[in-house]
Formats: sequence, C-alpha cells, structure tokens
Amino acid sequence: MTSKRPIFLALPLTALACIFMVGCAGPAPNYTPSVDNVERLKKTASSEMKVGTFATKPGMQSADAISLRASSMVSPVGKNYGDYLAAALRSELELAKLHAPNSPVEVSGTLLQNNINAGGIQTNDGQLEAQFVVKKGEEVRYDKLKKITRQWEGAFAGAVAIPQAANNYPLMVQDLLGALFADPDFIASLKQR
Repeated sequence: MTSKRPIFLALPLTALACIFMVGCAGPAPNYTPSVDNVERLKKTASSEMKVGTFATKPGMQSADAISLRASSMVSPVGKNYGDYLAAALRSELELAKLHAPNSPVEVSGTLLQNNINAGGIQTNDGQLEAQFVVKKGEEVRYDKLKKITRQWEGAFAGAVAIPQAANNYPLMVQDLLGALFADPDFIASLKQR
C-alpha cells in the first residue's frame, strides 16, 4: 500500500508557491477611453489632429516591460509603451471625432517615466511622465511635460497585487491624458490660425 501523505503535503505547498511567486509575463490591459476626457475634448477642442510618434526615453528600463513583483507586463500594442500611449491618445481623439490622419496638426511626444510599484502591502502606486508636442507643419505650438501619480490599495499576495497593478495602468494613462486635455495651452495650440 502506497502512502498518499506526501501528495497531500505537496498540493498546499504548490498552491502557496503559485500565490506568492507569480512569475510570468503578460500584456497590459487594453486601453479604454475615459468618458470625462472625451467630453472635455468635445467641449474645448475645435480642430482635428493626427497622432504622431511617441518615443520612449533612451535607456528607460520600463520602455518595453514593466516589472510587477516577479512578473512583467508588456504593451499589447506596438513594440513599447510609447506605442501604447499613442494608441490611447488616438482612441480618445477618435471617440471625440477629432482624429484626422491627414490633419496638418500633429500631437507627438516622448514617454519619460513609466513606473509601477506593486510591492506594497498597504498601498501601491504608479507614475507616468511624458513630453507632449503639438506641431502644425514645422511650427511648434505646444511643448510641455505632464506627470501624474496614481495610488491604489496594496496586497500581500502577488495573485492579488499584480492584477491590481496591471488594471491600474490604463487608469494611469487616462489620468495623464486628462492632465494634457485640461491644459488651456494645449487646447489653444489646436485652434486654427
């Protein structure tokens, strides 16, 4: 007769290892446009624009993948998080009916900071910073930094903390774009002249 005792001990240990040592790579959640951002654009922006290239700061470690404890999160669009930011901006503009691929007005930029701290038990946070540039032809109409920090509840278990952090990433991007759209100088740069 074979003892089943080691199997019963191994199952709980395996389950604990899975909970505390989630070590895989996965895509960030797809971006969902913010209703507030779209409404703000509809009320304030008067001209159509196109989205140009969003580069990432040279040497930025989180340009391609963000570390979430023992896991990493990659952009589901393009090759890095600059592409994610560009796609998010495009989706906001499309919903506001302000995106026009042939427009002479172009919004582009550089992602400078792309960070999530998912190791906290009480709270976790993330920071995004980008340089946004609006051009009409060769004329620079707007060139400013926008930076946000977002905080959320932490968790001891990686199986809880990692999805929380991942799900907050699109909300961070919404906040960053919201800060851009709330800037009167950005809105002024879009006016036809």
